[in-house]
Amino acid sequence: MEDLTSRMTQVLTQNQTQTHTTNNDSSAAAQIGIKLDGSNYPLWSQIVEMYISGKDKLGYINGDLPQPLSTDPGFRKWRTENAIVKGWLINSMDTSLIGNFIRFPTAKMVWDSIAITYFDGSDTSQVYDLKRQVTKVKQAGGSIEKYYNDLQRLWREIDFRHPNPMVCPIDIQKYNSIIQEDRVYVFLDGLDDRLDKIRSDVLQLQPFPTVEQAYAHVRREDIRQAVMITGAENNSGAVMASKGVNIGKQPL
Repeated sequence: MEDLTSRMTQVLTQNQTQTHTTNNDSSAAAQIGIKLDGSNYPLWSQIVEMYISGKDKLGYINGDLPQPLSTDPGFRKWRTENAIVKGWLINSMDTSLIGNFIRFPTAKMVWDSIAITYFDGSDTSQVYDLKRQVTKVKQAGGSIEKYYNDLQRLWREIDFRHPNPMVCPIDIQKYNSIIQEDRVYVFLDGLDDRLDKIRSDVLQLQPFPTVEQAYAHVRREDIRQAVMITGAENNSGAVMASKGVNIGKQPL
Protein backbone atom coordinates (compact mmCIF):
# COMPACT_ATOMS: atom_id res chain seq x y z
CA MET A 1 0.00 0.00 0.00
CA GLU A 2 1.37 3.38 -0.98
CA ASP A 3 2.50 5.50 1.90
CA LEU A 4 -0.30 8.02 2.50
CA THR A 5 1.66 9.97 5.07
CA SER A 6 4.72 10.48 2.89
CA ARG A 7 2.58 11.63 -0.03
CA MET A 8 0.73 14.04 2.25
CA THR A 9 4.05 15.43 3.47
CA GLN A 10 5.19 15.97 -0.12
CA VAL A 11 2.05 17.93 -0.97
CA LEU A 12 2.29 20.09 2.16
CA THR A 13 5.96 20.79 1.53
CA GLN A 14 5.17 21.80 -2.03
CA ASN A 15 2.47 24.18 -0.79
CA GLN A 16 4.80 25.77 1.75
CA THR A 17 7.56 26.40 -0.78
CA GLN A 18 5.32 27.94 -3.43
CA THR A 19 5.45 31.70 -3.88
CA HIS A 20 1.92 33.06 -3.63
CA THR A 21 1.37 36.30 -5.48
CA THR A 22 -2.10 36.83 -4.03
CA ASN A 23 -4.13 35.91 -0.97
CA ASN A 24 -7.42 36.18 -2.85
CA ASP A 25 -9.76 33.24 -2.21
CA SER A 26 -10.30 32.88 -5.95
CA SER A 27 -6.75 31.55 -6.30
CA ALA A 28 -7.10 29.12 -3.41
CA ALA A 29 -7.92 26.06 -5.50
CA ALA A 30 -4.61 26.31 -7.31
CA GLN A 31 -2.82 26.44 -3.96
CA ILE A 32 -4.28 23.19 -2.61
CA GLY A 33 -1.72 21.27 -4.65
CA ILE A 34 -3.62 18.03 -5.29
CA LYS A 35 -6.30 16.84 -7.71
CA LEU A 36 -8.85 14.16 -6.84
CA ASP A 37 -8.50 11.40 -9.44
CA GLY A 38 -10.72 8.73 -7.90
CA SER A 39 -7.90 6.68 -6.41
CA ASN A 40 -6.42 9.19 -3.96
CA TYR A 41 -9.47 10.14 -1.90
CA PRO A 42 -7.91 9.55 1.57
CA LEU A 43 -5.01 11.88 0.82
CA TRP A 44 -7.12 14.41 -1.10
CA SER A 45 -9.79 14.68 1.60
CA GLN A 46 -7.26 15.31 4.37
CA ILE A 47 -5.39 17.98 2.40
CA VAL A 48 -8.55 19.76 1.25
CA GLU A 49 -10.20 19.63 4.69
CA MET A 50 -7.06 21.08 6.23
CA TYR A 51 -6.99 23.86 3.65
CA ILE A 52 -10.66 24.77 4.08
CA SER A 53 -10.29 24.74 7.86
CA GLY A 54 -7.32 27.09 7.53
CA LYS A 55 -9.60 29.50 5.65
CA ASP A 56 -12.14 29.32 8.51
CA LYS A 57 -14.83 27.90 6.22
CA LEU A 58 -15.01 24.30 7.43
CA GLY A 59 -18.65 24.82 8.40
CA TYR A 60 -19.61 24.82 4.73
CA ILE A 61 -18.66 21.15 4.35
CA ASN A 62 -19.28 19.70 7.83
CA GLY A 63 -22.80 21.09 8.34
CA ASP A 64 -21.99 23.69 10.99
CA LEU A 65 -23.11 26.46 8.60
CA PRO A 66 -26.35 25.21 7.01
CA GLN A 67 -28.07 27.19 4.29
CA PRO A 68 -30.23 29.96 5.82
CA LEU A 69 -33.58 31.05 4.45
CA SER A 70 -33.40 33.32 1.43
CA THR A 71 -35.04 36.04 3.54
CA ASP A 72 -32.31 35.82 6.17
CA PRO A 73 -30.00 38.88 6.27
CA GLY A 74 -26.98 36.58 6.13
CA PHE A 75 -28.16 34.62 3.10
CA ARG A 76 -26.19 36.55 0.47
CA LYS A 77 -22.95 36.21 2.42
CA TRP A 78 -23.58 32.49 2.91
CA ARG A 79 -24.37 32.01 -0.79
CA THR A 80 -21.15 33.76 -1.82
CA GLU A 81 -18.93 31.83 0.58
CA ASN A 82 -20.65 28.54 -0.24
CA ALA A 83 -19.85 29.16 -3.91
CA ILE A 84 -16.21 29.85 -3.04
CA VAL A 85 -15.86 26.60 -1.08
CA LYS A 86 -17.70 24.65 -3.76
CA GLY A 87 -15.29 26.15 -6.29
CA TRP A 88 -12.31 24.91 -4.25
CA LEU A 89 -13.74 21.41 -4.26
CA ILE A 90 -14.60 21.37 -7.96
CA ASN A 91 -11.30 22.89 -9.04
CA SER A 92 -9.32 20.42 -6.94
CA MET A 93 -10.57 17.39 -8.85
CA ASP A 94 -9.65 15.92 -12.20
CA THR A 95 -11.64 17.41 -15.08
CA SER A 96 -13.08 13.99 -15.90
CA LEU A 97 -14.84 13.94 -12.51
CA ILE A 98 -16.23 17.47 -12.42
CA GLY A 99 -19.43 16.61 -14.28
CA ASN A 100 -20.41 14.16 -11.54
CA PHE A 101 -20.51 16.84 -8.84
CA ILE A 102 -20.88 20.30 -10.41
CA ARG A 103 -24.69 20.31 -10.25
CA PHE A 104 -24.93 19.96 -6.48
CA PRO A 105 -26.07 23.33 -5.07
CA THR A 106 -24.02 23.35 -1.87
CA ALA A 107 -20.41 22.64 -0.99
CA LYS A 108 -21.56 20.17 1.67
CA MET A 109 -23.52 18.15 -0.87
CA VAL A 110 -20.46 18.03 -3.12
CA TRP A 111 -18.25 16.98 -0.20
CA ASP A 112 -20.68 14.30 0.99
CA SER A 113 -21.23 12.92 -2.50
CA ILE A 114 -17.48 12.62 -3.08
CA ALA A 115 -17.13 10.76 0.22
CA ILE A 116 -19.95 8.35 -0.64
CA THR A 117 -18.43 7.73 -4.06
CA TYR A 118 -14.79 7.22 -3.13
CA PHE A 119 -14.45 6.50 0.57
CA ASP A 120 -13.78 2.78 0.99
CA GLY A 121 -13.09 2.92 4.70
CA SER A 122 -15.81 0.37 5.44
CA ASP A 123 -13.92 -2.25 3.43
CA THR A 124 -13.05 -4.72 6.18
CA SER A 125 -10.58 -6.53 3.94
CA GLN A 126 -8.40 -3.40 3.82
CA VAL A 127 -8.54 -3.00 7.60
CA TYR A 128 -7.60 -6.66 7.94
CA ASP A 129 -4.66 -6.22 5.56
CA LEU A 130 -3.41 -3.18 7.48
CA LYS A 131 -3.57 -5.04 10.80
CA ARG A 132 -1.80 -8.00 9.22
CA GLN A 133 0.97 -5.67 8.07
CA VAL A 134 1.32 -4.33 11.62
CA THR A 135 2.02 -7.83 12.95
CA LYS A 136 4.87 -8.20 10.45
CA VAL A 137 6.67 -4.94 11.25
CA LYS A 138 9.79 -5.50 13.36
CA GLN A 139 12.86 -3.42 14.10
CA ALA A 140 15.06 -6.22 12.73
CA GLY A 141 18.33 -4.38 13.26
CA GLY A 142 17.09 -1.18 11.65
CA SER A 143 16.76 2.26 13.18
CA ILE A 144 14.26 2.78 15.97
CA GLU A 145 12.89 5.81 14.10
CA LYS A 146 12.05 3.87 10.94
CA TYR A 147 10.49 1.03 12.91
CA TYR A 148 8.29 3.42 14.91
CA ASN A 149 7.31 5.49 11.85
CA ASP A 150 6.34 2.37 9.91
CA LEU A 151 4.00 1.33 12.72
CA GLN A 152 2.52 4.81 13.08
CA ARG A 153 1.84 5.03 9.35
CA LEU A 154 -0.15 1.79 9.47
CA TRP A 155 -1.98 2.76 12.65
CA ARG A 156 -3.02 6.10 11.16
CA GLU A 157 -4.46 4.28 8.16
CA ILE A 158 -6.34 1.92 10.47
CA ASP A 159 -7.73 4.81 12.53
CA PHE A 160 -8.84 6.56 9.35
CA ARG A 161 -10.64 3.50 8.02
CA HIS A 162 -11.86 2.14 11.36
CA PRO A 163 -12.53 5.16 13.61
CA ASN A 164 -13.48 5.10 17.28
CA PRO A 165 -17.14 3.92 17.36
CA MET A 166 -17.92 5.34 20.80
CA VAL A 167 -20.15 8.36 21.39
CA CYS A 168 -19.95 9.13 25.11
CA PRO A 169 -16.78 11.11 25.99
CA ILE A 170 -15.91 8.69 28.80
CA ASP A 171 -16.30 5.69 26.49
CA ILE A 172 -14.21 7.41 23.81
CA GLN A 173 -11.42 7.94 26.32
CA LYS A 174 -11.58 4.35 27.57
CA TYR A 175 -11.56 2.97 24.04
CA ASN A 176 -8.56 5.12 23.11
CA SER A 177 -6.72 3.97 26.24
CA ILE A 178 -7.27 0.32 25.30
CA ILE A 179 -6.02 0.96 21.76
CA GLN A 180 -2.96 2.81 23.08
CA GLU A 181 -2.11 -0.01 25.49
CA ASP A 182 -2.34 -2.62 22.73
CA ARG A 183 -0.09 -0.53 20.50
CA VAL A 184 2.52 -0.18 23.22
CA TYR A 185 2.64 -3.97 23.48
CA VAL A 186 3.03 -4.30 19.70
CA PHE A 187 5.76 -1.65 19.61
CA LEU A 188 7.73 -3.21 22.45
CA ASP A 189 7.36 -6.73 21.08
CA GLY A 190 8.99 -5.78 17.78
CA LEU A 191 12.11 -4.22 19.32
CA ASP A 192 15.53 -5.80 18.97
CA ASP A 193 16.71 -8.00 21.87
CA ARG A 194 19.39 -5.48 22.86
CA LEU A 195 16.55 -3.28 24.13
CA ASP A 196 15.13 -5.92 26.49
CA LYS A 197 15.96 -3.90 29.61
CA ILE A 198 14.17 -0.73 28.51
CA ARG A 199 11.27 -2.87 27.30
CA SER A 200 10.82 -4.18 30.83
CA ASP A 201 11.21 -0.70 32.29
CA VAL A 202 8.48 0.73 30.05
CA LEU A 203 6.07 -2.04 31.06
CA GLN A 204 6.54 -1.04 34.70
CA LEU A 205 5.72 2.64 34.16
CA GLN A 206 2.78 4.08 36.07
CA PRO A 207 0.53 5.39 34.70
CA PHE A 208 0.89 3.14 31.69
CA PRO A 209 2.42 5.15 28.83
CA THR A 210 1.01 5.99 25.44
CA VAL A 211 2.86 4.60 22.45
CA GLU A 212 4.43 8.03 21.91
CA GLN A 213 5.74 8.07 25.48
CA ALA A 214 6.99 4.49 25.15
CA TYR A 215 8.84 5.44 21.99
CA ALA A 216 10.46 8.42 23.74
CA HIS A 217 11.77 6.16 26.53
CA VAL A 218 13.10 3.55 24.11
CA ARG A 219 14.67 6.17 21.86
CA ARG A 220 16.62 7.67 24.76
CA GLU A 221 18.01 4.22 25.61
CA ASP A 222 18.80 3.58 21.95
CA ILE A 223 20.77 6.83 21.78
CA ARG A 224 22.58 6.00 25.04
CA GLN A 225 23.64 2.62 23.68
CA ALA A 226 24.85 4.18 20.44
CA VAL A 227 26.94 6.72 22.37
CA MET A 228 28.43 3.99 24.57
CA ILE A 229 29.33 1.84 21.57
CA THR A 230 30.93 4.79 19.78
CA GLY A 231 32.89 5.70 22.89
CA ALA A 232 34.11 2.13 23.35
CA GLU A 233 35.20 1.93 19.71
CA ASN A 234 37.08 5.21 19.99
CA ASN A 235 38.85 4.07 23.16
CA SER A 236 39.76 0.76 21.54
CA GLY A 237 41.17 2.57 18.53
CA ALA A 238 43.20 4.89 20.73
CA VAL A 239 44.66 1.95 22.66
CA MET A 240 45.61 0.13 19.48
CA ALA A 241 47.22 3.26 18.07
CA SER A 242 49.16 3.77 21.29
CA LYS A 243 50.43 0.18 21.20
CA GLY A 244 51.52 0.67 17.61
CA VAL A 245 53.54 3.74 18.52
CA ASN A 246 55.19 1.99 21.45
CA ILE A 247 56.13 -0.99 19.30
CA GLY A 248 57.69 1.36 16.79
CA LYS A 249 59.82 2.91 19.53
CA GLN A 250 61.30 -0.36 20.77
CA PRO A 251 65.14 -0.43 20.43
CA LEU A 252 66.62 -2.61 17.71
